[in-house]
Formats: sequence, structure tokens, C-alpha cells
Amino acid sequence: RRSNIKPANTLQVDYRSMAHTARSKDEKREHFDSPEELDRKVAMLADWVKHSKHMIAFTGAGISTAAGIPDFRSGMKTCLDIGPGVWELRAQLASRDEKHKSKLTMALQAIPTATHMMLVKLVEDGILRCVVSQNCDGLHRRSGLATTTLFELHGNANIEKCLKCKKEYLRDFKIRPFPSHMTGNKCDDPKCGAFLRNNIINFGETLPTDVLQTSFDHAEKADLCLAMGSSLTVTPAAEIPQTVANYGGRLVVVNLQTTPLDDIAKLRIFAKCDDVSTLLMEKLGLTIPPFKLRRKIIFSTTSDGNDKTEVSVQGADMEGNIFSYLKEVRFELNGKETVTEKWPYSLVVNWSEQGGGGG
Repeated sequence: RRSNIKPANTLQVDYRSMAHTARSKDEKREHFDSPEELDRKVAMLADWVKHSKHMIAFTGAGISTAAGIPDFRSGMKTCLDIGPGVWELRAQLASRDEKHKSKLTMALQAIPTATHMMLVKLVEDGILRCVVSQNCDGLHRRSGLATTTLFELHGNANIEKCLKCKKEYLRDFKIRPFPSHMTGNKCDDPKCGAFLRNNIINFGETLPTDVLQTSFDHAEKADLCLAMGSSLTVTPAAEIPQTVANYGGRLVVVNLQTTPLDDIAKLRIFAKCDDVSTLLMEKLGLTIPPFKLRRKIIFSTTSDGNDKTEVSVQGADMEGNIFSYLKEVRFELNGKETVTEKWPYSLVVNWSEQGGGGG
């Protein structure tokens, strides 16, 4: 086992595997299993899932294309409704045509796909131990996947973190990219007020050591890894499913294009991720849960010990993490309405003025 994950100079996202570099025609070609072959392969996968003791999933941009979010490497002749990958367009000095543009969805408005929701169900049922993801589109978090089982190697585009108090904020608005990751926003806590930064990991930047270490730990224990929608070319992320195979576990790769790990995969499935997810859950006798947006509203009160009480309201996700989805809060007391449009959403009540004796 590793005493530490990797030498410091290899903890970075490898520039050499950036997808805007030209790819060969064979690398961009999409392959499709016949319906009979797909059924046979997924039946085999279902049997492995049923007997797995430590299953992990590894996800890439391909699981979000069905949500209307482009991937990076799909070729100009892709079968995807949303068209070529972002870096393929860049490499070809081309732009997305109107037909494909009409199928796109902004990441903040995208709905988790069948694959996202399958993973949620497998985690909830104790079948899947964790999801290691290269995606930063926020759909895994939006799907309801517990943060204790999600390891986002390249960050999350919806999260800001305070440089001082380290508090994290999950946003429902676009976080502006500034140099050095600074977003231009400040900590919502009036007692802090320090600047916030995003947590996206760009090419050439160091991955979070704790997230990477935990991911490798799971990979070394895993007897099954389901890698979906990834070209498996960006390192060190791609070394995680590779580690599963190296330690004797079964690696299953689901992707339309070939990958560098195909030769060590125990099972190679050429199909769209949602098609595989739907068929797999059928064979497991499980139902993919529908996506439901769930959020919390947290109420709290603080008394000064005399006549004043501060009533506060804030939004949160289902795990209690601060989530700034509230636009305004209206308080009404004795027929008088007070509106606050900025966090902290609070109202100070002076009970002596209300004719009461304290809160």
C-alpha cells in the first residue's frame, strides 16, 4: 500500500492529456455494441455488482451529455444530440451549429441524468461504496449523492470557499472566474467578510491531496470499478480505475470511444451511459429514482438574555451545507412585514416594544 499517494510533481492534472490537442480519427470514432451484445454484457455486469463487496464508480463528462452539457472529446461526427466536444470544436476551429445549440442546457439548470440517479440509488442501498468523479458540473451534488461518498477530483463549479474561515458555500448562480481563483465575492458571514475562491482544479494545478488519497484507498480495496463516460486519459485521475485493475479488481469501462485502459478492463461496453444504467438497474431488479430537488431551510434564534431575540433563516442542502438559493426572506410580526434580500436573513425582535416579556 502507498505511504503517500504520489510524488509532489505528479499530483498535477497532466497538460499532455489536454483534450484540445488533436486526436486521431480512430480515437474519435464511436463504437456501438449490438442490442444482443449489450444485453449479454450488462447481464454479466449485473452479476458482478450483486456479488461485489467493495464497488466504486468513476465518472467523466460523458454521464452529463444526456443532461445537455457538452463533453470534451466527442468528434465532429458524434451521435450525441448536443454535438461535438468542447475541445474538439476548439481543435477544429469550429463552432457549434444551431441544431446542436438548441439541445444545450446551462449547467446550473441541468437535471441529473438516469446515470446520476442510478448511482444515488446504488449508494443508498449500500451496493456502491463511493463515486470518484472528474466532473465539476455539480450534478452529482444536485442529484442528492451524499458528500461522504462523493470525491470530486477536479472540484465543483458551484462551490466557493472562504480563504479565512474556510466555510464553503454551495451556489445556485454562476461563480465568476477571476485570476487566482478569486470570485470577487466575500464570505456571507458578517463576522468574517474575507474573500472567496472557487475550488475548480485547472490543468497543471495540484489536486486536493485528501480527496485523491481517499480515492486511491478505495481503488486499492475495490473488487469492482464501473468507469462511465470518461476517456481515461487525464492523470492522475485515470490512475484510480487503473489501480483497481492493478490490485486485482474488475474494471468495467462504459464509453463510446476507446480508452487507454481498454486492454486491462475485464468488460468493455460501447453504449451510451444512460442506456447502460437503465438496463443494469432492470437486471438488478431496482428502480432508478426520479430526480427531486430537495433543500432545507434552517431557522435559528439567538437571545441577548433580555428583551431582544434575533431570528435567522438560511438555505441549505439536505446535509446542512449552506446553499444560497434564497433570494429574499419576508418576516411578519404583529401585522408588520420586513423584507431582507441579503444574507444573513435575520430580524431582531425587541419584545418590550411588542408588548411581550422576552422571546
